Amino acid sequence: IDGLSASLLYEDGVFVRGATRGDGAVGEDITANLRTIKDIPEKLQGSGWPKSIEIRGEVYMTYAEFQALKERSAAVGGQNYVNPRNTAAGSLRQKDPSVTASRNLKFFAYAWGATTEDPAPTQYDAVQKFAEWGFAISPLMARAKSVEELIAQYHKIEELRSSLGYDIDGVVYKVDQL
Repeated sequence: IDGLSASLLYEDGVFVRGATRGDGAVGEDITANLRTIKDIPEKLQGSGWPKSIEIRGEVYMTYAEFQALKERSAAVGGQNYVNPRNTAAGSLRQKDPSVTASRNLKFFAYAWGATTEDPAPTQYDAVQKFAEWGFAISPLMARAKSVEELIAQYHKIEELRSSLGYDIDGVVYKVDQL
């Protein structure tokens, strides 16, 4: 997903802080703005989550929301937004969270960082846990067992790319076994 990477810290299942990736070591605190995104739960659902876990994912804007924002802005002689990715990133840096909320941003969870215990024994199973805990995850994620399956999934995403409704950078492959 082509958006802005964000890290969400949950303690005892409650969202306590969110930040941008920043320079890889220090990110910008964007907690108030992340709280306005409906795909980010304030409290994790279900059970089995670690005492502390950092959920990583991508904040993005759909093409439809981007076009609607451009039209609203043009109607009042406002800013001409260039693309959904930069608009999503700028939306997360607003000083007023109500501005961020008006942009209807989305979030896909795809990984984790610091945690008191791994959420599952594999990458795929961990992301499925995120869905159980209330996060949106990419519907295109698949587990492949061969090079042929990897290539087939790539071609599937390539065919769907123009109809997804949001930008993607490409396909990411990960080794499943942690």
